[in-house]
Amino acid sequence: MRLKDLTIEVDGIPLKGRAYLPALEPEGEVWKKEPLLILCHGIPRGEPDRGRGQGSVQKVGQKREQEQEPEEDGGYPALAERCFAEGFPCFHFNFRGTGESGGNFDLKGWTRDLRGVLDCWEQKELHQGGFYLWGFSAGAAVSCCVAAVDFRVKGVVLAASPAEFKSLFPRKNLPAILERFRETGLFRDSSFPADPESWLEDIYSVNPLNEIHKIEPRPLLLVHGTGDDVVPYEHAQKLNEAVEANRKAKGTGALQASAGEPEPLLTLPGAGHQLRKDPQAVAKCINWLKELKNITR
Repeated sequence: MRLKDLTIEVDGIPLKGRAYLPALEPEGEVWKKEPLLILCHGIPRGEPDRGRGQGSVQKVGQKREQEQEPEEDGGYPALAERCFAEGFPCFHFNFRGTGESGGNFDLKGWTRDLRGVLDCWEQKELHQGGFYLWGFSAGAAVSCCVAAVDFRVKGVVLAASPAEFKSLFPRKNLPAILERFRETGLFRDSSFPADPESWLEDIYSVNPLNEIHKIEPRPLLLVHGTGDDVVPYEHAQKLNEAVEANRKAKGTGALQASAGEPEPLLTLPGAGHQLRKDPQAVAKCINWLKELKNITR
C-alpha cells in the first residue's frame, strides 16, 4: 500500500486528504482505470482540538496508535485501510471547517468541496475510472446531492443519511445551533457566518429527498439503523419511498448491485447513528461495493 497526502484548494480553502493506493507498477497505474472510493464524513460532534475530541473527525494522517485520545476504532484512516485491503483504492479528506482543513463549516460549501475533490483526481491526478462515494450522515447527504448531478460517480452508499435538514436544524433553534458549532470549533472565524439566516438556508438547500431520484440507474445503497437517535430511521424510509416512486413513474426497475435487495434500503435493526463504528454495517457496505465492482468490470 502506498499513502499519498493531498491538499486540494476549493474556494481558496485548503482541504487535507490522504489516499491509500497500490504500489507503483512498471506497466503504469492501472488502478486509475477503476473507480476510486471516496469516504465522506459527517458533522463532528465536537472537536475542541480540531480533530482529536471525542466524536470528532480525525486528522487525515492521524495514526491508530496515537497516544492522545485516539479513536477507539481507528477512525476514517482505519476504514480507508480496510477498504484498500478489500480491493478499493481509497481517499478520505476533511471537509471545510473540520480536522486539518481550513475554513468554516458550511454544508453547501461541502458540496463544492466534494466536487473539487473529484475534479482534482480527474484533472490533476489523471484518474480515469470514475468514483464510488461512501458517505456518512451529513457526508451522505452531500454525496447524494453531488452524485445526482455528477455522472463521474458510478455508485453511492448513503449511511445514516438525512432526507432533509429542516427537521434536524429548526429555524427556531438557530441561536443554539450557532453556539454549538462555535463551541465545537466548526466556526474558526469569530465573524462567521456573516448572515446566519442565509447560512441556515444553505444547509436546507442540501436536500437529498429532492435529489435522490436522479442517481439511478446508477447503483445506490441506503443503510440506516432503527436505533438512530440523531437522524431518525424515518429519514431513510422517506428516501427509499422517493426512489420507489421514481421507479414507478418510469415504469422500470433500476440495476442493483445485490440481487437479493429489490429496494435500495438496507435496514439494520437496533443500530445507532455512527455506522462507521458498526462492524455489521461496515461489512455489508463493503460486500455491496465488492459485488458492484464485480458487476461493472
